[in-house]
Amino acid sequence: MSDIIVEIQQGKLKGATGEDYYGGKFYKFLGIPYAKAPKGDLRFKAPNPPESWTDIRNATKEGPECPSSDMYFTYFIGNEDNCLNLNVFTKELPKESESLKKPVMVWIHGGAFVTGSNKSDLYGPDYLMTQDIILVTINYRLGILGFASFKDPSLEVPGNNGLKDMRMALKWVQQNIEKFGGDPNNVTIFGESAGAASVHYLVLSPSTKGLFHKAILQSGCALNNWAWGKNNSTEIAKCLGYKDTEEKKILDRLRKESAKNIIRGQGKLKEDFSAGSVRPFGPVVEPPSEDAFLTEHPLKILQSQSWNKVPIIMGYNSGEGIFFELVRKTVPGIKLPLNLEQEIPYELGLANTDKGKEIAERLKELYFADSNEEDIDQVYKLKGDIIFMQSIQRAIGYHSKNTDSPIFAYRMSVVGTLNYLNTILLSSSINTVGFCLFMCKLSSMTKWMFQGLINCFSKKHLPLVSHADDLTYLFATFFTPKIQKGSQEDIYIQRCVKMWTNFAKYGKPTSETDDETLNDLSWKSVGADKIEFLDIGEKLKIIDNIDIERLEIWNEFYDFLIA
Repeated sequence: MSDIIVEIQQGKLKGATGEDYYGGKFYKFLGIPYAKAPKGDLRFKAPNPPESWTDIRNATKEGPECPSSDMYFTYFIGNEDNCLNLNVFTKELPKESESLKKPVMVWIHGGAFVTGSNKSDLYGPDYLMTQDIILVTINYRLGILGFASFKDPSLEVPGNNGLKDMRMALKWVQQNIEKFGGDPNNVTIFGESAGAASVHYLVLSPSTKGLFHKAILQSGCALNNWAWGKNNSTEIAKCLGYKDTEEKKILDRLRKESAKNIIRGQGKLKEDFSAGSVRPFGPVVEPPSEDAFLTEHPLKILQSQSWNKVPIIMGYNSGEGIFFELVRKTVPGIKLPLNLEQEIPYELGLANTDKGKEIAERLKELYFADSNEEDIDQVYKLKGDIIFMQSIQRAIGYHSKNTDSPIFAYRMSVVGTLNYLNTILLSSSINTVGFCLFMCKLSSMTKWMFQGLINCFSKKHLPLVSHADDLTYLFATFFTPKIQKGSQEDIYIQRCVKMWTNFAKYGKPTSETDDETLNDLSWKSVGADKIEFLDIGEKLKIIDNIDIERLEIWNEFYDFLIA
């Protein structure tokens, strides 16, 4: 077989072939640099365009992660050499006589802005490649290296370099995706958790106009207060053991520090993801400049209606708050939220006020009227609403009232055998599950063996979808078993894949044509006064104003902020 060669602006690439989970062939080009390596003088700077090469570049192996701790096992991974890379997957390469270009989907991974990567062991293209789209998965800088934000303007480290990396990757797509058969005028960005919040920031930033044309936000948005950061030179110095307080001295030391030491120091900051405190690493509002990504608060942008008006899918999972179990079992000292004043989002500015005490009483009545603050099921609901649901719902409301572009809302509630995070987090043997995952990744343990083991662990059954469990219906992972065609898992996967790729192709997730996968469902855009959600459960069904009873009370709290 002859080499698979594609020539882009920077030079020629040698690709490889893969198989989707039905056995169909696709092409893959891996580890492609979209920017210069962010090291040396480029560390903590906005990304620069990639350099060209003369020989044929081997793009058959994935590139390195950006320096971070492994998402599952916390050991150090990645390096700064070519960490700003992306992968391209396509069912077929363009022919000279072919004019029809394919829709492009650009995936932005989650990981709380401190971990994650574009590696196929978590984001395998096997499911999406059953459809005729082009998939691009990207890396971006994380934690201190991606979201250091210093106040001193002379240092030129205002923040948001991770977001600026994403913007640079989208520019690369505009310049090069036609060479793979993609349509630069039909690009959909999509992401989950911090990836979804990043997608929302890309929608809100005036600097990204024309780089994409649709957006999908899964379990995250720019109004989630865990998606905001702050000027963090003090926190950086503290976690790295620096006694310096002058920002220039801190930055000088950081430039000489190894990436491994930076990530190790960063790990000393144990986050509890409480709504009552600002996270140290994340997007910030920057002073205006030529490279600035975000110069106004997301809420102000939404109120001013000055965002990129593109079609959007936005939603969340039915059991987002089960994520609290991960925090509770992995961060020392985390306790149940017995003091509800500490659960009031910090942006409301109600700490130690009479209004704060009043809201704490309202929260107790709303979530614990028939139980107490130690009822873990109600804690999951409280945490899910505070950290995810209410701000995503408010974002949907802002978009639906102030744009002519369609907004499609959903709640994921399907509970199946692929809901692994739910199983792991609710297991009384979480450490054993983690060990089995680790062995499955590093050894010859088969995926079926892992699934058999995980099903043996005792767990509390909740018919809810945990944070991130929607991903297993879009991407294959290193621990996903072989999916049998026609199985219940296959049905769930194909309908999610079909809706997401329909949206990328046509701007709407369902079509008028007969489609057995979607049961002729018509998923309509939300209205300004009536928000219809698609509930993605065992069956697909439309529900008006979902979770409205709790949302109305949260809206009342935030009306106080706006007033």
